[in-house]
Amino acid sequence: MASLLVDTDVFIDHLRGFRELSAGRDRIHYSVVTRCELLAGKVGPALVAELLGPHRELDVDRKVAERAGRIRRETGIATPDALIAATAIEHRLTLVTRNLKHFRAVRQLRIRRSSGEGDRRTPRNRPSSFH
Repeated sequence: MASLLVDTDVFIDHLRGFRELSAGRDRIHYSVVTRCELLAGKVGPALVAELLGPHRELDVDRKVAERAGRIRRETGIATPDALIAATAIEHRLTLVTRNLKHFRAVRQLRIRRSSGEGDRRTPRNRPSSFH
C-alpha cells in the first residue's frame, strides 16, 4: 500500500470524466491548496466536499511553507505547485500528477505520473462515486 499526495489536475480529470479516481489499496492525501484550487473552479462546494471527503487533507504548516519557499526560489515554479511539492516531501508521500513539467525540477520529490497523461479522449460519463 502506497501513501500518495494527489495533485489538483488528477481530481479535475476525475470531475471532467477523463479518468476515475480510485484509491484501490493506496492511501490518498491532498493538499489544502488543492481544496482552494478546486473551489476556485466551476465545481460547486458540495461536489468538492464529496470528492475530497474520503481522503486526508494536509495543511500548510511552517515546515511546508519554508520548504515551498526554497523550492520556489530554486526552481521558479508557481507558489501553489511549490506548496504541493513541499507537502509531499515533508509528509514523505509520492506525488501523483500529470504536471510533470513543473515538478521534475524539484529535488527529493517522488513523482508518479497520473495514468493517461496527455489523453485527449472524449470524457466518459461522470462517475457517481468518488471512492
